[in-house]
Amino acid sequence: MNETAIFLFDSLHHASDTLEGKAIYVLTIVCVLMIVDFLTGTAAAWLNTDIKFNSQAGINGILRKVVSIIALVVCIPIAAILPDDLGLYTLLALYMGYLLMEFTSIVENLEKMGIPITPLQSFIQNVKKDLNDDNKKGE
Repeated sequence: MNETAIFLFDSLHHASDTLEGKAIYVLTIVCVLMIVDFLTGTAAAWLNTDIKFNSQAGINGILRKVVSIIALVVCIPIAAILPDDLGLYTLLALYMGYLLMEFTSIVENLEKMGIPITPLQSFIQNVKKDLNDDNKKGE
């Protein structure tokens, strides 16, 4: 690997050393996935004749993403007032849910563009199954 890649991976690893760092790291990934989701959704609407390309729908999508990001950021000071690390674990669970939701939407957009996505669908189904199994164990 070249030095730039090593520096990048070392920096990312260092940023996620603490629980707080992990939360910000996951939030950053969610934001990046939101941008990718918007771009793939726009491409899917543009390439697929079954989908009506509508600028108002695009604007609404951007507004929903911005409001979601604001809500996710507002949760940070709320998490800080919860006892011990409960707030951070709750925050991470919320962020991971958004991460999975955005990733699923990107996969759906790729499917609408005609890109084969069978391995990705299997991955998402396995993750959802694991999450459901974990939730059932906790009840």
